[in-house]
Amino acid sequence: MTQYNSIQYLVNLAIDILSFIFILRMWFQYCRVDFYNPLSQSIAKITNPIINPLQKVIPTVMRINFSAILVVFIIGIVKLPLISFGQIELPLLLYVVVGLLHTLRVFGEAMLYIIFFGAISSWFNQGANPVQYLLYQLGEPLLNPIRRILPKTGMIDFSPMLLAFILFYGNRVLYDILGTLWALA
Repeated sequence: MTQYNSIQYLVNLAIDILSFIFILRMWFQYCRVDFYNPLSQSIAKITNPIINPLQKVIPTVMRINFSAILVVFIIGIVKLPLISFGQIELPLLLYVVVGLLHTLRVFGEAMLYIIFFGAISSWFNQGANPVQYLLYQLGEPLLNPIRRILPKTGMIDFSPMLLAFILFYGNRVLYDILGTLWALA
């Protein structure tokens, strides 16, 4: 039984990493991240074989790459059958709900990682750093509205902590409301 669980873990990890890459592709495009950044180019090269054909059918609207979101949604739908090796059968509607929840969960986790690494890297600022600038570009669309609401506190920026709290709290609320469906996502 241990080997079965370790294989499930590896499949789940591969699915989550793949979903994370496609969500980053969408978020990079939304934030207009510098395309010449090596990380940006790597993500584009990894995702182009799947995204480019889809973009011919599903357009990008208001800088939101819906083809990347669709890929994450489809990955979320097939995640449960892949992890359970086809042993769990649910109605089709529940697979669709799990796919939607998976997309939402991966997006929230990606934003949390971006905010976390951006905050940590700001402590070790050594001048012009392309990784720190990339994290700044990715975090600004979320942090800027919070900064407008929070009072100025001098050198300390509390917006990453508040956003992290909102993301953690949202995760907890969704788990309380949806239970097993959120855990499966």
